[in-house]
Amino acid sequence: MRKLFTLFTLYCLSGLFFYSQAQTYTIYPTPQKVVEGDGSVELSKTINVICESTIGEVSRNRMKEVLENAGYTINYVDEASQTVTNLYIGTSGSEGVAARYAADNNLPLTVFEPGDNKFDPYLLQINNLHPHGDIVILGNDKGSEYYAFATLEQIFEQADGNTVRQITFEDYAHTQYRGIVEGFYGHPYSVENRISLFEFCKRFKMNVFVYGPKSDPYHLGNWRDDYPTSLTEQERFFGMITQDDLKQMTAAAKACHVDFIWAAHPGLQQPISFSNITAMDQGIDALMTKFDHLYSLGVRGFGVFIDDMSYTPSGDMQAHLADETQKRIRERYTTDNPDDEIAPLFFVPTAYALNYPGSYTLSSLNSIDSEVVIAFTGYDCFSNIRPSSIDDMAGRVGRNPVMWWNNPVNDDHDERIYMRELTTHWTIESPGAINTLNGLILNPMNQAQASKVALFGAADYSWNPVAFDVHQNWDDVFARLARHGDTQTAEAFKCFARFSDALVEDDDMIALYEGFKANFGGETFPKEAAQLHTELEKLNQACIYIESLKGSAERDYRLMYEDIRCWNAKLKTLSTIALDALDMLEQGNNMSRAEGWEKYMRLKTLYTGMHSDSTYLVSALEDYGTSTYEKLYEVTPGDSYLRPFTDFLIEKVGNKVPGEWPEKDNPQVITNIDNLQGVELTIEESSFTLSGLNSTELDPDQYIGIYFGNLEKITLPATDFNTGIAVEISENGKQWTTVQLPVEQQKAAYVRIKNTSNTMVTAGSNQLTGTCLFSTISSTPTVSTNMSQYQNYAIERVIDGNPNSYFWSSTSQTEGDYILLTYPTSQPQYEITITFTDNDQISGTAAIEVSNNNTEWTQIAEFNSDYLDANRSFTCNADGLSARYVRFIIRNVTGGYWLQVAEFKSEIASKDTQTTDQNGVQIATLSDKDLTTGYQAVTAGYIEHHFIENLNIESIEIFHNTTFDSRYELPKIYVNDGTEWLEMGHLDSPCTILDTHEMKLVTAVKIEWNAENIPDLYEILPCGTPYVEKDETSTSIEEIGTSGIKLYTHDNQLYVQAGSPITNLALYDLFGRTVAQATPHSTQVEMTLGSNMPRVLIVRVTDDAQEVSIHKIVW
Repeated sequence: MRKLFTLFTLYCLSGLFFYSQAQTYTIYPTPQKVVEGDGSVELSKTINVICESTIGEVSRNRMKEVLENAGYTINYVDEASQTVTNLYIGTSGSEGVAARYAADNNLPLTVFEPGDNKFDPYLLQINNLHPHGDIVILGNDKGSEYYAFATLEQIFEQADGNTVRQITFEDYAHTQYRGIVEGFYGHPYSVENRISLFEFCKRFKMNVFVYGPKSDPYHLGNWRDDYPTSLTEQERFFGMITQDDLKQMTAAAKACHVDFIWAAHPGLQQPISFSNITAMDQGIDALMTKFDHLYSLGVRGFGVFIDDMSYTPSGDMQAHLADETQKRIRERYTTDNPDDEIAPLFFVPTAYALNYPGSYTLSSLNSIDSEVVIAFTGYDCFSNIRPSSIDDMAGRVGRNPVMWWNNPVNDDHDERIYMRELTTHWTIESPGAINTLNGLILNPMNQAQASKVALFGAADYSWNPVAFDVHQNWDDVFARLARHGDTQTAEAFKCFARFSDALVEDDDMIALYEGFKANFGGETFPKEAAQLHTELEKLNQACIYIESLKGSAERDYRLMYEDIRCWNAKLKTLSTIALDALDMLEQGNNMSRAEGWEKYMRLKTLYTGMHSDSTYLVSALEDYGTSTYEKLYEVTPGDSYLRPFTDFLIEKVGNKVPGEWPEKDNPQVITNIDNLQGVELTIEESSFTLSGLNSTELDPDQYIGIYFGNLEKITLPATDFNTGIAVEISENGKQWTTVQLPVEQQKAAYVRIKNTSNTMVTAGSNQLTGTCLFSTISSTPTVSTNMSQYQNYAIERVIDGNPNSYFWSSTSQTEGDYILLTYPTSQPQYEITITFTDNDQISGTAAIEVSNNNTEWTQIAEFNSDYLDANRSFTCNADGLSARYVRFIIRNVTGGYWLQVAEFKSEIASKDTQTTDQNGVQIATLSDKDLTTGYQAVTAGYIEHHFIENLNIESIEIFHNTTFDSRYELPKIYVNDGTEWLEMGHLDSPCTILDTHEMKLVTAVKIEWNAENIPDLYEILPCGTPYVEKDETSTSIEEIGTSGIKLYTHDNQLYVQAGSPITNLALYDLFGRTVAQATPHSTQVEMTLGSNMPRVLIVRVTDDAQEVSIHKIVW
């Protein structure tokens, strides 16, 4: 917990006792001394203000702002009132009304006594000497009463209505200078952001803003020239400002009691000469001319930076520059007007760090004008706050230095953002006060609003280092970045900050990540999953909320969003990936295909775009002065643990889409004979045999055949089948064509023998044999490469079937680099595909080659990155060339990129596909039962997808991953019923489902699109029950003996007619089990054949004469 002030000093005031207790109010920066009284005061809604003449306009305006924002009405008076609250404002020792009140009522005034490290003292007391209380504020003759209003403002915000505690603050700052130096490389702050920072300084008692952005060409480069009066948008983008901007900023800084110090950098471009005093004085003349220009715009503080020069000028010349410039500033700009007071020169020497080789020159500054403020960065450019370094610097330069703390500046790592505790990356080595520290100014990040987290900590530390609690300070800052009472925004900022750092992440989250990984794969799902889901959901919701601030009416919310939007987008993506992956790993089997697909595709899209989406690119300016140029950096929040955790989850998810997904169809026997026995299908590499046919009798319309599971080119030799047996082939299993044997290279998904006669027959041949090159041959290659791998991005990832994983080389591409697929034996090679990631693709030319011996190579194709399709893939066809080895090889390179390859594969069989486009081009990816492969055209067109599946198709599921443009028509969908195309609507949701259960026949689906909405298709999946052909007319009609019994089936009904009444009708399966029975006592009987009944039934008919007839039907 934050240190709470416990005071043991007993005060006696008008009968009231002040004593130690936990503070009612949390005030920042932490006050030096607080004493609470025994009771409260109810303030009146109108407050009498009694203000001494010594109080300047800035303090008066601040008083007005604080009271009015708290809802009080101000009445300016000369004397106190007994009926309303009185506010006394004055200067200690002035003999004014407030000072006299303090003396008359024995208010403690020791805070104003001189002392080391005692700056900007004020006294604030709220007491009950009058019925509605008195508020007393005293400052010194430098206007330090101003800081009391920051305290009073926080009291009002935390008060219960207009009731406040009796309380006394005896407060002062430990350091003289507290604030900000805009001294970084990169995009300078906007005017709006600077004004926001001035107001932040006002609230938390910071008093200096040093202006020196390295990218402002009028600070560095054209520093001799006047600021322009107008700018282009491009110039604004590069951080330039106008004269009116300076006027606006200086006025705003003054209103916030902040010294706006404009610094020149005359050492890098158009530099002054350090060769001798005469030359140096000419440079100082130029500086003073520029200062005159700035003085006319309202600037009342000046600085000179000579840091980051390529050489170190002599100590004497640096000393002369500082000393002479300070003297001229004092001579030229000193006035008797206290509101026009000029600040001392702010000077940064060339050797601004103690470990720099030129630091020996610092001792030359020992004798310069005592008013010059000298800043340094510590022992090094990036340093901890180290007492010994500050003491050392003080001894060298003859004054207590100001520390220019390069914290949280990120211009050396533009991809990072620092919003964790103040001491996360650079620490305060010794707790407590450093008496030689004259000031602490932070060089912040390029992101002004995000830098307020660190600035809040620095304000607290530099005011009261003894009481500084970095942990509590960080916990409390976010409520102060949000509008008072806006806990939603505060919590969102805090949650974002917790996860945002690239290097230092939350200990509790690290434990959850590591625990989950250690426990994954055990008997139960890791126990850490629930808490991970809770915490990552909070992060995800925080990111979504922060996105909503883009158009906020609150200026600082809008500016904060703009500051952190790239990191926020990346964290939103990381948390979404992690949440979806956790759901998929734990609940994937319970998801519908539609839900599983949406999560999988969102996962894939987000993950593959992690390093390519411009949303994650932050703009930075490189170089300085007149030489700046823009560069984009990919931001890296959570890069040490959260991002690797998502990598782990993605690897575990692999390419398995949640839900119940059908396997790819394998060759199988098809028949409409129930309980077919003795028939066996044998598949070799390129042949098939259906044997045991003579063991089965085929009734009329009965058949036995093969479904290959793919469209194949089959060859059938001449075979002697009995008369009445026809050989038929089909592409869809519903529409058949009779063929005469032999058959050569006929396209088919089915082949069968069928009894086309009216009587029972046998096949006449025991086998139906043929050959084809089956589309799927179970032959997995091994993979190797001559490239070294980066980290754990192994070469085996290119054959894992998961496009989200990839091989990553660890060095630049080189001519002769290769990836080699090795098959067990030589195979006919056809379609060869290599897929890259969005990053580190081939920089020059590469080739695809095949070989039988790994020595002599045949080139199939040569290509470069221009040949890659929308999925970053290059595909070529070896047209059946037999090869054991398939190689990707780099021919030449044009850049220094590493290489990332996601997939490398070769189809080792030729096949006709179910899908073609408008030009008849074969498309294999929409029926491969592989949801990692997709198809997207490049222009308007359509695809036709013909169904071969052995199903009664009751619905069609179309899986795609497309973001459509709502301004244009969505792709249209048509279904073919065997005779015509029927329009079925549009492709919309990622899993678009068509209901076809009322259609008697479904043979194909067509998807047609315009050039504006080209779908990214992945799979077309028919759904339904297994299909068995049945005769829609009579299946069997028989007359038995003289009884005249007739029976037939039609539309799932059995009809029986007899010459005499039927007393019993029984149906049996082929095993003699009763399926159905009736006692109609009628000459005509109709019985429904249920869908659960066998397709082959034995019918036993008994008439009233007890004559029995037996029949077999196939329905």
